[in-house]
Amino acid sequence: MYLAKKFNFLQRTSIRIPTLVLLGLIVSIISGCDMDDNEDLQPLPDIAYVGLYHASPDTPPLDVNMENGRINYYPLRYSEYTDYLNFYAGERTMRVNPFNASNVVLDTTFNFEPNLAYSLFYVDEYADIKALLIEDNPESLADGESAVRFIHLSPDSPQVDLVRMEDEENTILVEDSEYLNTTPFTVVDSGVQSFTVNSSDSDEELLSLPDLNLRSGGVYTFVVRGYSNPPSGNQHNLSADVLINN
Repeated sequence: MYLAKKFNFLQRTSIRIPTLVLLGLIVSIISGCDMDDNEDLQPLPDIAYVGLYHASPDTPPLDVNMENGRINYYPLRYSEYTDYLNFYAGERTMRVNPFNASNVVLDTTFNFEPNLAYSLFYVDEYADIKALLIEDNPESLADGESAVRFIHLSPDSPQVDLVRMEDEENTILVEDSEYLNTTPFTVVDSGVQSFTVNSSDSDEELLSLPDLNLRSGGVYTFVVRGYSNPPSGNQHNLSADVLINN
């Protein structure tokens, strides 16, 4: 089974302790069936693995609903990411509303392939909230290799670069990433290294992600979210998460 975790990084070098989200199971992977001497066991349904991430910086905590009702017991709050949850594969309709409210703010249908893993990001500002579905299955990795990708989810931030700093050498892994841009997974050497997120125009360092230990065979997603200039009353400043996808 797939696992998912995250580390959180705030603007510059301050680090916030990750918040764990306890969500109820979306679906049971065991299909009940009646049994008697003349009936065979029914096969288990095909399963896909889906993690949910709330990246809309002015949106309240959310309920996420599948066809038959709400799938989360606790509210899904901004910057929270679930473990991979078991979904029946195939075409699934998902509706989102503010927690414990009845007004649907997003109605989407996705086709989940059996045995594949996905991350589903709720993005943009509340008035234009969207669902961004991304497949989480990179190519096979050799010993000493890791895979990383980058997702730009800050609605008011400029184009940015992801820069790796290793042995006092800087390597641009992602260049000129625009809002809502998602890169493919890139294979890098594993080991302890640091990263920065820089403005593409000025090369100003916007975020620092120091001393990450990329393990051999590890798969990671770098997410930039929040506001460069939060509106009045909003405290969701520009920050970054590193999601561990396996």
